[in-house]
Amino acid sequence: MKTQFLIRNGSRGLLVFFNGWSRDGADAAGLKSGCDVLEVHDYSDLESGSLFGFMAQYDELHLAAWSLGVWAAAAVFEHSSFHFDTALALNGTLHPVHPDCGIAPEIFDGTVANWLLPAARERFLRRMAGSAEAAQRLPIPERSPEDQQTELAAIRGFSSERAVPANPYTRAVSGRRDRIIPFAAQENFWRTRPETAFAAVDLPHYPFDGLSCWEEVFRLGKNA
Repeated sequence: MKTQFLIRNGSRGLLVFFNGWSRDGADAAGLKSGCDVLEVHDYSDLESGSLFGFMAQYDELHLAAWSLGVWAAAAVFEHSSFHFDTALALNGTLHPVHPDCGIAPEIFDGTVANWLLPAARERFLRRMAGSAEAAQRLPIPERSPEDQQTELAAIRGFSSERAVPANPYTRAVSGRRDRIIPFAAQENFWRTRPETAFAAVDLPHYPFDGLSCWEEVFRLGKNA
């Protein structure tokens, strides 16, 4: 895994953001916060590295995870001693590859196999953003297609080898227009986790378009 401080102003609180597959810190670079913000990406491995050391310096911890980062964060923190004051799952479940509670196996495997084709990547980004116009606004990660493909294949292997991790999330928000992890699959999963407050919102898979601060992210679905 790779980590990057997006905001580091000496706050007593830290927001840990587990990003989606294939992405990097550009996705949240423009989001303001009263807390320090540490972004995590690239789940080619799940070694905590310096992450736990950074977290130990703070009195207050918050977690936000998006897409396949929802599963990755749960796997990383399952056997740690850290407690989050709030923990939000955005457009993801703890079953990354599942016919009813995640991405269907044949679709997941097809994405791995075809990712090096430019047309496949363009189609994925349109589906992720919700439209061709919205896809033009997506931040561009500084990652190669080969690097992204390696990461997705690793997630496939990890999720097949490991049991479903314990659920750390206090809230889950799912987009009704999600075309990457189908809304029905997300709803199926979170309805079996009554300890997590669930909200459905009118969003595509990428949830950050038009948002300016992390407070807005954590407010998503609060009035749903």
